[in-house]
Amino acid sequence: PKTSPFITAPILTVDLMKEILLFYGEGEMANNYDLVKEMIWAAAGSLGREDDSKGEDRSLPFVRLDECAFLRALIHDVQEYDIHVENRDSTNYFDVFQTLHSTKKSDDIVTRLTMEMDVTRRSNDCDNESSPENAPNKSGKCTSLVCCRKEKDKSFAKESSKEGSAVRPVERIFTFPSIDYTCDSFRNRSFVVVLWVTFIVAYFAYLYGNSSERKICGDTETHFGCIIGQGLYRWIEVILELSILGTSFLWLSSLGNTIYPTHPFYIIIGIACIAVFTILPFFQELRVGNYFSTEKQNNGKMSLYFLSMIGGCVLIFLKLIGLLDSLIPIQFLMDHIRLGKMILSSNVRSEAKIKRAAAFKLNRMVKNAMDVHSLTDTFGDSRCGTNSTTSAANGSEFGKALLHFAKLSDKTVSDGGWGWAWRSIWNGQIYDNEGIWLSTRIIAGNLSQLVICLIFPIFGYIFLNGDLYQTYVQQLDKSEQWRMIVPATIGIILGFFAATNLALTLLPSTIRTVLQFRYGCIGSLNDKVFLDYRLAVEQQSLIFGSIFWGALYTSILVAFFFGGVLLFLMHPITSTAALALLASLLGISITALFKIGILLCFRSYFYAAFYRKKPAHANFVGIMLEVT
Repeated sequence: PKTSPFITAPILTVDLMKEILLFYGEGEMANNYDLVKEMIWAAAGSLGREDDSKGEDRSLPFVRLDECAFLRALIHDVQEYDIHVENRDSTNYFDVFQTLHSTKKSDDIVTRLTMEMDVTRRSNDCDNESSPENAPNKSGKCTSLVCCRKEKDKSFAKESSKEGSAVRPVERIFTFPSIDYTCDSFRNRSFVVVLWVTFIVAYFAYLYGNSSERKICGDTETHFGCIIGQGLYRWIEVILELSILGTSFLWLSSLGNTIYPTHPFYIIIGIACIAVFTILPFFQELRVGNYFSTEKQNNGKMSLYFLSMIGGCVLIFLKLIGLLDSLIPIQFLMDHIRLGKMILSSNVRSEAKIKRAAAFKLNRMVKNAMDVHSLTDTFGDSRCGTNSTTSAANGSEFGKALLHFAKLSDKTVSDGGWGWAWRSIWNGQIYDNEGIWLSTRIIAGNLSQLVICLIFPIFGYIFLNGDLYQTYVQQLDKSEQWRMIVPATIGIILGFFAATNLALTLLPSTIRTVLQFRYGCIGSLNDKVFLDYRLAVEQQSLIFGSIFWGALYTSILVAFFFGGVLLFLMHPITSTAALALLASLLGISITALFKIGILLCFRSYFYAAFYRKKPAHANFVGIMLEVT
């Protein structure tokens, strides 16, 4: 009878392991005795027992170098992976260092408490799996992944509870995390988005148009120098106004909005700042000298006043949730899971989704590999720890795997379109499956574009009820007023559609660009243009302004262009000249179309590719074309 390879396989010893390493040119690794021992233990896995050890070194397990040992050696490091990390709502920093603080400080009590709580939770999860195979063997050594993890966690907790111990000597520097828009290290992304939109609304409600009209020249001086100086003075005033008031509002209001533990006092300061900038001006007029005031103007801005106050109330509500998170004890939140999830940091939740996306992609990669090798039907041998009775000898070979791969290589998934992007955002797959992190700047800019969509209906209301209507429309006869109303209405509608189109295209365009970088359609490290990406990195702060002002000016230009063209065609003064111009354009267009039709008919008669079949006729027609 044929001898089983599981019996005739050589025993994996230190000398055999060194011989294998030296054969592949790994002399340094072969001389590392501790490393060689770890390799043998990895090949043994949970089957290694000290009682069965043979040879001079009785600290090594008895294991034969068969396919099962090779498989165990390949996947032994999986035991070091904590499967709870994938589903735990925590940041990557906490997963690595088991704390939110700097681990370089030896007296960091909160660090040790945080680690011990996490270790206790994981140990409790292991204790729930009370099957007999999860217990140590007679010699007291672990024989399963669950048991080994329990032992590891116990030793980890014991080591971390020593006075002055630190997990890893890593120091976390202070970066003003509440305004760190590069790393998005703040607590609540919704707060930042609403904060920026509220700032824009408050600016147009209270600051825009309310500044002082200080003049550097007299009323009678209208020469070019005075005009340039007046304009320069006005823009410097706007820059200082936005730099001082805008920075103060955004920074002070963001105090306490960080994923790291913070004192409740900073959150209270942020609440007070929000109330002063958004709610107080609604009820009380504020004036700073002769520079600007928050005096309400009855010119259609009432909706902006209300939106600013509503935005301030929403910000205060989000701040209060953060205040509760800082005041409620951690143990109470752990006992009341629903409450803990309600006040959990949205940024932590988003970062946890990125982890689950990575796990999703790895699982899908494994599934694709299983489909290629047909492991569902062919893999499995009870001697390797599986329950399948199908012999591995009947499985697919390497050639069959290549054939399967060739068949599956044409299988693709379409993604990156406009509809796909919005569906993925709606059902959360853009985070859970694709793992695409949308910057808070992008989200805030997109919401500000939606605010722009509201500007055009407000402008239409102001036009129909303001001075413009009284000045330019009512001076015409009632039978002629439609010539002004129709162009203005169509221009406002087209401007609204332009703003809506930009608002609905921003996020899909961003997602498409990220996917192009990911799939290699846009070059990165090996691209010649990649070096240009490293220049002027601070220009990332222009993203929000570019999104908002670009959408605003584009929509206004669309409205004025189409509205102006229609006004030129319909206004009583210009309609005669417009109709004559339109008639000329139509005549030219019809003549050009007739000319193109004639050429299409005779082109094949005169020419064959680059050659003239009838040179005389072609030359005569060419002269006619040049003169006409």
